[in-house]
Amino acid sequence: MARETEERAAETEPVRALLEEFFRRYLTRRDLEGTLELVDDGIISIGSGEGEIALDKTAFRALLEEEFSALAQPIRFTLTEFTQRQRTEGVWDCFTHLQTTVTLPGGQRAAYPMRVTAAVCRRPDGLRIQMLHASEASLYMEDGEFIPLKFISRGVESLSRETRLDLLEIIGQIMPGGILGGYMEPDFPLYVANERMLRMLGYDSCEEFEQEINGCIINSIHPDDRAYVTGEMATIPNLGDQYEMQYRMRKKDGSYLWIHDIGRRTLSADGRDAVISVIIDITQQMRVQATLETEAVTDPMTGIYNRKGGRLRLEQQMQQADRYLFLMMDLDNFKQVNDLYGHKEGDQALCTMAQLLQERFRKSDMVCRVGGDEFAVFAVGCGDEAPVRQKLDALIEEYRQIMLRRWPAARSTLSVGGVCGTRRRTFAELYQMADEVLYEVKRTQKGRHEIRCLEE
Repeated sequence: MARETEERAAETEPVRALLEEFFRRYLTRRDLEGTLELVDDGIISIGSGEGEIALDKTAFRALLEEEFSALAQPIRFTLTEFTQRQRTEGVWDCFTHLQTTVTLPGGQRAAYPMRVTAAVCRRPDGLRIQMLHASEASLYMEDGEFIPLKFISRGVESLSRETRLDLLEIIGQIMPGGILGGYMEPDFPLYVANERMLRMLGYDSCEEFEQEINGCIINSIHPDDRAYVTGEMATIPNLGDQYEMQYRMRKKDGSYLWIHDIGRRTLSADGRDAVISVIIDITQQMRVQATLETEAVTDPMTGIYNRKGGRLRLEQQMQQADRYLFLMMDLDNFKQVNDLYGHKEGDQALCTMAQLLQERFRKSDMVCRVGGDEFAVFAVGCGDEAPVRQKLDALIEEYRQIMLRRWPAARSTLSVGGVCGTRRRTFAELYQMADEVLYEVKRTQKGRHEIRCLEE
């Protein structure tokens, strides 16, 4: 009896070792040629989807090539409850539970339990797999429905719509966002949306969402982002290609969410090109980012642009400028405001100056606090210098009157030096040129302005 047990164990080990090596090459290494070395020329693989039948090694190769193209990442696996029965001399029928683990886009892992039936035969050059059939061992399969060998990459698409939604919802529960799918056709007709995705957008049902967007996902995307999304989708022409992008989606109440979209191109059950995405709500992160970006370019005291913000705004406007004016402004004797009235009053004087500039210049003009008691203004489209000089005369006088009313002992005035031109220049270049003019104004007579036209 002991000898018979040892003989059965000796026969079992090579068959189990063959299956383990097959799945190691097939799932973990994603080694096409290595996998094919372990199957018989007459390998039979049967799946539920149309065309997912391989009756020889050539057809089996085609199935593997398509799967590896769609899903190249390694898949972990374990075999449990392995049993085998010798059908005849040199042929064994086997059954085992196959547990696969896939790493999802958010870093979480999803487990897929499978039941595998195989036939192994002995050939002159060793054991080979003659037949392989896998079915999903879960509550989400209908009776009698089987998954082909390509169950990892095609399993979701081969399910019925209702079962697929259930499965995607289960997967979605361990993901940080919702699941959304669309066909790779004009305006991206809706393919699938799970409950978490619908709740994220405020809808009660997929039918309500589909009706609201007229059946096309593009209608749920912010109008300003549609061209960007369409362009990005055009860059994923092949099955299995992945993409990642951020854009805004419209909620049922009319507001918009910023979302992070991570997806992959695939095939639907009816053979249409489609994409399946994980959708993550990043609205709060975008708000924080926008706040930080605003703070980075804004002077915290006066609320106008700081030097960095002024430089960025000038560089943007300079691209469309045919003629421009750059002004540097200095508050003469401003130190006396701090010394005689205190720094709190000095801060108030700076805020008053900033408000004055915002009120007296156009909304399209860039106004910034360069630093300390220095301010700058950049204006485009200033063809006639006479109105500009009149505006500066009025500004200088208004500042003088404010100082006489509120901080008279400081005797502070406003000096302005500027340049105008047509050739594109950087903020640093204009700053240096205007500062030289301002220096001459302060050296000769404070409380006035001078504008120099640049030679082109």
